[in-house]
Amino acid sequence: MERRNFVKSLAAGAALVPLLAEVAQALSDGLEALRADLAATPDDAAYWARVREEFTALEVVYLNSSTIGATPRSIITALCGYLERLESYPRSYVFGGFPGASIETVRQRAEEFLGASDDEVAITHNTTEGMNYVATGLKLQAGDEVLMTDQEHPGGTAGWQYRAKRDGIRIATMSLPTPVESKEQILQLVEDHLTPNTRVCSFCHIMTETGLQMPLAEIAAITRPRGILLVCDGAHAPGMLQVDVKALGVDTYASSSHKWMLAPKGSGLLYISKEVQDRIQPVALSGGYGVYSGASGTPNTPHVLAHGDTMAFHNTIGRDRVERRVRQLQAYLRARLTAIGATPLVPDVPELSSGVTSYAFYSFRGRNSDNLYQELKKRGIDVKAEPRNSLRISTHIFNSEEEIDRLTDELKSLRGVTSVGETGSALPKAVGLQQNYPNPFNASTQIRYELPADGNVRLEILDALGQIVDVPFRGWQTAGRHELLWSAGLFATGTYLCRLVADEETQTRKMELVR
Repeated sequence: MERRNFVKSLAAGAALVPLLAEVAQALSDGLEALRADLAATPDDAAYWARVREEFTALEVVYLNSSTIGATPRSIITALCGYLERLESYPRSYVFGGFPGASIETVRQRAEEFLGASDDEVAITHNTTEGMNYVATGLKLQAGDEVLMTDQEHPGGTAGWQYRAKRDGIRIATMSLPTPVESKEQILQLVEDHLTPNTRVCSFCHIMTETGLQMPLAEIAAITRPRGILLVCDGAHAPGMLQVDVKALGVDTYASSSHKWMLAPKGSGLLYISKEVQDRIQPVALSGGYGVYSGASGTPNTPHVLAHGDTMAFHNTIGRDRVERRVRQLQAYLRARLTAIGATPLVPDVPELSSGVTSYAFYSFRGRNSDNLYQELKKRGIDVKAEPRNSLRISTHIFNSEEEIDRLTDELKSLRGVTSVGETGSALPKAVGLQQNYPNPFNASTQIRYELPADGNVRLEILDALGQIVDVPFRGWQTAGRHELLWSAGLFATGTYLCRLVADEETQTRKMELVR
């Protein structure tokens, strides 16, 4: 290439790099246009139809924001603009942002979003990272107890399991009824499971398997006077509910903004109250709570800025209005599904419910949740299969009543239809837990068992001390042969027990995990 043409090509490339002012102005104009349109739209259906226009056309009926959210188009555009701008002068922009768009302003916006004070919120990548910061940064010694429920997400338990193996802390497990009867029942369970050695209560805000909202403020009234830390896995709530960490009384709160907040994938927040920061000191925050420090390392600046823009998107609609809408859709869903025989696994009271609920399909003979999930997926509907023969269904602001009607109609068409391979096969005469395969194993293993009749089943994994470390399945299952893949990615080499509890019968098999 001639030198003259090469210089021209460089100039042309530079012209394509968007100025930061253009990126910011385009986003601001877009949000202002949305605000104006919504203000001029009194009709509720038209209002939410206008909000839906902010999202890329989804290929499916997407009712799974509790797994991952759908990011608005304006945020995607801004993210791409930030990335292009950054690459025009990488060293200058990566550590703090751009003139007029500092990454520290995002952290300040996050503090406001969660109701926190200055220097109490750090930007992370996800809930698991935040929970691990807390678990590994907390001063604990052998014999100290951490109380959890039997429905915590693995991302919220991994750090505590690591501390149990490394430092000898004890994990105590509180079994939650499903569904719970009342808030008082939960509080009594917490009281009953506290001991003189309890140092931490680690609970989800919204239970990942069912959608149950834990009464955190009331739990804090129990734990705080005793000096017990209340650690919260808040993966689902920000962007669904109006979260105020001070009102909740939690000591720490970790969340994933790429779920209900709809931020770019790999976005999270971690709140640690100033009152306990002397007790919880993660390595990554030893240089302070700023987005960049020598301890935390190089940030993904475009991603962080777009994370903050997503909070602005929610504020444009109004977080109170977002919560009302997701609850409104969930109420409509509950009415439609209960009418066809589904059983909600969360009580119909605001203090215990949320924008996500799991529904059990006990009356759908010949169907289990995995089968229903696969059939719905074929029909272009995305939900999540959960234990107890249930489907977890999330209703967000880009969903509609028409989509819920479609889901209901598809489930009605599946009700009572026998799955392929279930007819004509002889049922086993007794409960039988077979040896897992392979055994020994180094990553995952198939667990196989037989049931002579429909019933409640619980499959537990215990360590060599007899302590439950995982519950791969719990819920209603039909008679016949079953198998599932157990992934041992979080667990260390050693002997484990697989225990099958089917109604009143229990069987156990030994398994060897070898790394």
